[in-house]
Amino acid sequence: MDLLDSLVETGLTRQEARLFVLLCSEGELTGYEAAKLSGMSRSNAYLALAGLTDKGGAVCIDGEVRRYAAVPVTEFCQNKRRRLDEVLAVIREQMPTARQLAEPFLTIKGRDNIRDKMHNLIRQARYRVYVSLAAEEAAEVADDLSILRDKGLKVVLITSRPFALPGITLYYADKQPGQIRLIADSEWVLTGEISESGESSCLFSRHQALVTLFKEALINEIQIIKMSEQQDDIAKNQHPSGKEITR
Repeated sequence: MDLLDSLVETGLTRQEARLFVLLCSEGELTGYEAAKLSGMSRSNAYLALAGLTDKGGAVCIDGEVRRYAAVPVTEFCQNKRRRLDEVLAVIREQMPTARQLAEPFLTIKGRDNIRDKMHNLIRQARYRVYVSLAAEEAAEVADDLSILRDKGLKVVLITSRPFALPGITLYYADKQPGQIRLIADSEWVLTGEISESGESSCLFSRHQALVTLFKEALINEIQIIKMSEQQDDIAKNQHPSGKEITR
């Protein structure tokens, strides 16, 4: 996501976002100057400046010729954050709770949606999380896992090298990028695949049989990793002839 995309996410149109960036870099401008520098038509520039002013991104400076100046970026961001917090508070307080099945099986599609669910599941955990990810996906949730670690929660991660995160229980195995296995509080499971190019899809559920199945699968995987490590240790402590080194 670039700067213009981020500004659009705050509620500006793309033309308003372009003019906000222009005003921040050039200082005070007339509508004519803004149109000329931005490459917009004068009518579009004036409409975008009016919209930007209404949305708190610019102020008018009256004089012989009306000029526009950008609201300071820090102030703009603080205002947007405050208004968004107010909106979210209303949504949380007033949104009715939908009747749901006791143990639904939900399909989550889209890379960003799956990432959001993964971040939220980890951060909302109260007791423990078990996660199986490739190193590149593990790096994306490293901050989330660190928060749980610092809270004293149990964090178990199976991942590929060279990922490292002190203070958690870490096991190394060959992991294919894009594959997700996550269990939170022995209550929720998220499993599936995310892809940079193809369709991303994950199953999300609190069905106890499914949670138990995946938890046992992760435990079995950990046991296999431990056995493999023990065999490697034995092999390292032997001569090439196969005889153990005596100490």
